[in-house]
Amino acid sequence: MTGARPARAEPSAADRQTARTLLIEGRKKRDAGDVAGARADFQAAHALMRVPTTGLDLARADEALGHLIEARETAYEVVHLPRGAQEPAAFTQARAAAAEIVERLDARIPSLVLRIEGAPADQVDARVDGQPIPPAALACPRKLNPGRHEVVVTAPGFQTERREVALKDAELAPVEVHIVLVPGRSAPPDGGEGQPPPEAPPRETRAPVPVWAWAAGGVGIAALAGSVAFAVEHAAARDALETECPGSVCDRRTHDVERMDALRGRWNRSLGLSVTLGVVGLAGVGAAVGGILLRPTAGNERAASLVPLVTPMTQGVVWQGVF
Repeated sequence: MTGARPARAEPSAADRQTARTLLIEGRKKRDAGDVAGARADFQAAHALMRVPTTGLDLARADEALGHLIEARETAYEVVHLPRGAQEPAAFTQARAAAAEIVERLDARIPSLVLRIEGAPADQVDARVDGQPIPPAALACPRKLNPGRHEVVVTAPGFQTERREVALKDAELAPVEVHIVLVPGRSAPPDGGEGQPPPEAPPRETRAPVPVWAWAAGGVGIAALAGSVAFAVEHAAARDALETECPGSVCDRRTHDVERMDALRGRWNRSLGLSVTLGVVGLAGVGAAVGGILLRPTAGNERAASLVPLVTPMTQGVVWQGVF
């Protein structure tokens, strides 16, 4: 039903003449097949006059264009326009014709019935062609024009679902829509919005690797490399000694005391340096690994930690800090 319209002033002579011209032009366009152009003229004429004859032409044009909802609304308005004391016969005939249109369109206008599952009804936001439907009216048949319509349904915490529906004259079309939770959401226990699953506890953050650990690791790697080099040197000295002095017995005709002392010194020096650097290297690398793996958590840097200890007489690691 249409709401009460505000009272309007009587049309002026200019209004009446303009509306008369618009009706004549509109009927010419309608007869020529330009119904959309005719409707625009009839709508303008009815806005000026708002009498049964202008409304009847507008309702007929809307019906011809498939705008059944609009046609019925205008025809209903024509039927209920105030009657004048001496109303022309044309107005009376227009009212009767409009009443027939209302009755005919009541049987032609199709309806859409939404059936929504998956979310509480009071949380559902359903729209047809962009127009929201109040929750209380969701289950009621919705009158629509024939043709294609878009249904969009969503709810807080749920994915949006879309459907396209093509309605025919006099059809009562059910449309089933099942909406599902957004991935990662839990079902609302009391009709409220679905909540995300509880977050995993934050991972423990370690303090930065101490500078001494990097330094110890670098020294350790360098010492191990030196140990390998002196091990190779020791092997070369051993091969030279076995070649020149089989069974550790040197020919005095070719090896004097100084040369034999040089071979023995090369042997002993390379062996000692290889072993010493190897021990230092392993200690440095071990201290670096311990400093990386056993470093305190962030914000607790004053806790106990592992630090290297290297002196001329001792190599190793010690714990220091607050216990």
